[in-house]
Amino acid sequence: MKINNLLLVFFIATQFLFSQSKEREVVNGKIISDSLDVENITVFNISSNVGAVSDFKGKFSIKARVSDTLFFQALAFVSKKYIITENDILAEELEIKLNVNINELKEVVITPASLTGNLKADSRKIKTYELSPVDINKVVNYEDARFSKGTKITTSPDHFAPTGSGINLKAIGKQIGKWIGIKNDPKKNATRVMAERRLHDIQVKSFADHMKERFSYQFFVSNLRIKKDDITRFLAYAEVSSEELAEFLKPENELQLIEHLVKKANSFYEETKEESILLHHEK
Repeated sequence: MKINNLLLVFFIATQFLFSQSKEREVVNGKIISDSLDVENITVFNISSNVGAVSDFKGKFSIKARVSDTLFFQALAFVSKKYIITENDILAEELEIKLNVNINELKEVVITPASLTGNLKADSRKIKTYELSPVDINKVVNYEDARFSKGTKITTSPDHFAPTGSGINLKAIGKQIGKWIGIKNDPKKNATRVMAERRLHDIQVKSFADHMKERFSYQFFVSNLRIKKDDITRFLAYAEVSSEELAEFLKPENELQLIEHLVKKANSFYEETKEESILLHHEK
């Protein structure tokens, strides 16, 4: 009986050691939610101290192995821990659903004795609290799915612990940030992220669809002298890059967009006129 028990313990220990010695593989996943944006959600492998960030579709890539614990965190969602299984390693894409974080205010009861009407006296009754300073020197290695799989970047999210190595990860992270265009200025980063999201929203539709939503058929026919049957062809002729279109669609650049369409309409009118003359001569 004792021998059987020893064999069982030995078998379990061997399996455990084997699973721990197995190299981590890239796990591809996707974060889904009922309503909110799933971009820039932190995915942290607690077992290896490596993190990743989801892209605008909620997709992420991170190295993991069986029994590793992934931690998902974002301000708008309830944090979630997930333990990797063998099926997750073999799956083509791991789906993780996050619930929206609903913050409810505590009930406030106001009685006649609570307020006196004297602002100076009432303000003294308000309790104030001093917030503890945030440690901005914490660093962590994490992988960003928006650049390339396995690319490690050094950053300083306050919910990650330092790696504890003797290497100056902060300095390395700054250098890598310069290579891939990451700025240290939070305002510039926020502006860049907003610009990228706006450009993505614009790229969802074609140039022709944007123009048809913005202008009526009457505008193309009467103002630009484009035949109704040639509107689609004209919009393909007047098409610009996504970056130029993003600038044109700003409210303050409405006049510039119209000027662009008028200019293209004039050249389009001359070209179609020449084509009509050539067809007439060929006949």
